[in-house]
Amino acid sequence: MSAPKVSVIIPAYRVADFLPVCVERLSRQRYENFEIVLVEDGSGDATADVARALADAEPRVRAIILPENGGVARARERAVAESTGEYLWFVDADDSWPESALKTLVAAAEGADIVVADAEFHYQDGSRRPLRAPRSPGVDGAGAFAMLLRGEITGHLWNKLFRREVMAQASFAPARVQSDLIMVADALSYARSVRFTDQPVYEYRLRQGSVITSTSARAESLGLIDSRIRSDADRIGLVDTDDYRYFRARYIQLSGIKDALLASYPDNERRRHLADRRSELSWSDIALFAKRRDARRLALALTAKSSLAAHRALLRAADR
Repeated sequence: MSAPKVSVIIPAYRVADFLPVCVERLSRQRYENFEIVLVEDGSGDATADVARALADAEPRVRAIILPENGGVARARERAVAESTGEYLWFVDADDSWPESALKTLVAAAEGADIVVADAEFHYQDGSRRPLRAPRSPGVDGAGAFAMLLRGEITGHLWNKLFRREVMAQASFAPARVQSDLIMVADALSYARSVRFTDQPVYEYRLRQGSVITSTSARAESLGLIDSRIRSDADRIGLVDTDDYRYFRARYIQLSGIKDALLASYPDNERRRHLADRRSELSWSDIALFAKRRDARRLALALTAKSSLAAHRALLRAADR
């Protein structure tokens, strides 16, 4: 039996209620040459039993049961090692996607290492926000990595298709939040060719209490992201560019200041994180926001550097 074209990877942690619907939804894809790799991440509830039952009932489903919870990055690392498809698509059990998603991604690949597609955020109040792939011809990995640094490609896994051999080189750093970004950056840095499609392939559903909407402490995760992005940028010759400095100013420094202000830190840690991030945010970094006409981040950077009271007010206004 030949290997499938695509391995669909689903990390499963306490999603027993979502898994059957997820697998059923995947079964309706208009593209059929794929397997489903479920990695049950030591949930300690019924998720493992549901995963086993799905594997028994559906030939294309494989269930990998981990003995203890190791986090989503480690679960994905195990799934990549166990997968057999030429390409990988990462989905979450509680999200959705059009029936044409896999067909769109495979058609766009045409031998490329990575495909980036359109997607959509779905909010609890029923509103939606598009996530657009670059409207660009195909580029090499270094060009795509520069797009990531500029924010033109986002660090989400689910709106992308990855060649398995490329993703296998990723570090799978165990960041508690935003580990997706590290995996995407690593993969782009190793890719030879990246293509884009304006067809939507994913609907990401934001729910109350999810990691992406929480204000829990992120300093450790930001440190891992900072280290890994620098390593990738250095290896492909982009570490001394304005693109890298812009990424670091907006994603590490501004995010770090917001984290220090809003997350639950002891007072001494909060003061230390704030002092470190504010001192690292230089006036030349701030000038990059002006140069790139990024008015929102320019205002945030100016207030972060000069007045934390004003910065807090801007953060509150942005959350309304």
